[in-house]
Amino acid sequence: MGPLDVLVHMRQYNGDPPALRAALALSRRIDVHLHGLYVAPIPPAAFTSPETVAVLVHESDRHFREARVADDWWREKMKAGGARGDWLVAQSDTLDAIAYAARWNDLIVIERPQNQPDAPLGWGLVSRSAFAAGTPLLVIPDSADVGELGHRVVVLWNGSREAIRAVHGALPLLQRADSVVVIDGEHRGANGGLLHLPAFDLRRHLQIHAIAAEFQPFTAPDDRGAGLLAAARALDADLIVMGAWGHSRIAELIVGGVTRHLFQNADRALFVAH
Repeated sequence: MGPLDVLVHMRQYNGDPPALRAALALSRRIDVHLHGLYVAPIPPAAFTSPETVAVLVHESDRHFREARVADDWWREKMKAGGARGDWLVAQSDTLDAIAYAARWNDLIVIERPQNQPDAPLGWGLVSRSAFAAGTPLLVIPDSADVGELGHRVVVLWNGSREAIRAVHGALPLLQRADSVVVIDGEHRGANGGLLHLPAFDLRRHLQIHAIAAEFQPFTAPDDRGAGLLAAARALDADLIVMGAWGHSRIAELIVGGVTRHLFQNADRALFVAH
C-alpha cells in the first residue's frame, strides 16, 4: 500500500505553524504525502459596501499571489522534516476549497483556534469541515505543544457510527502506536427485538489488525466530556481518536456534549470523524 494522502490546511505560509508541526510529526510515524493548502478567501459581497468589497478583493489577490510563490518555503520545510509533499493554493471560500481537495486525500490536518475561535463552537471551520469533507480530521489546538504524535493513543469508544469511522480512519496510526488504550463507554442495551444488525466487536477488530489495545471501562459522570478528557490526560495520550458530533450541533450547543467540550478544552491532537 502506498502513502496516505494528507491535506494540511495552512492558515499562514511562514514560520512554524502548529498544523505543519503536526503533519511532520505524522510523517515520522506513518508513510504520508503532505499536500499543504493555503486559501486566499474571497470576501462575501452581501452586507458590504462596494468600496469595502474592492479593498477586500485586492487583499485576497495579494495573498493569492504571495502564497503561490511560497512553495520554496514549503519545500524547505519538507526537506528539513524529512517529509515529502507539494504546495497548493486556492482563491475561494475556505470550506469549499478544503472540501474539494479532500476528495483525493485520506486525512485533513487542521488547526483549531482556542483563545480566539473563528466562529461560535460548532459552526467554525473545523466542525463545518468535518461535515462537508467526508474525510477524517486531525484537529490541532493552536496552543498544543506538538512533539510526538501517535506514540500513546486513546480511543474514546461508544459504539457509534462516528466512533467506528474514526477508528477505521486511524488504523494506520493505531498499528504504529506504542500504546493504545480504549476508554470504553459503549452502552450495550437490548434493542427490543426490532433490529438485528451485525455485531461489531472492537476488541476483535483491533486484534485482526494486529493492534494490542488495553480496554478501560468508562462510567459517565455528569460531564462526560470533562471526564473523558481527564482520562486521556491521566494516560498522557498525545492523540485522542473519537467520533465527532454524534448528536446534532444545535443540541450539543444547547445542552453541551463531548465534541463541544473536547474541541474547546483539549490541549492535544484529536483524530475525529463524523
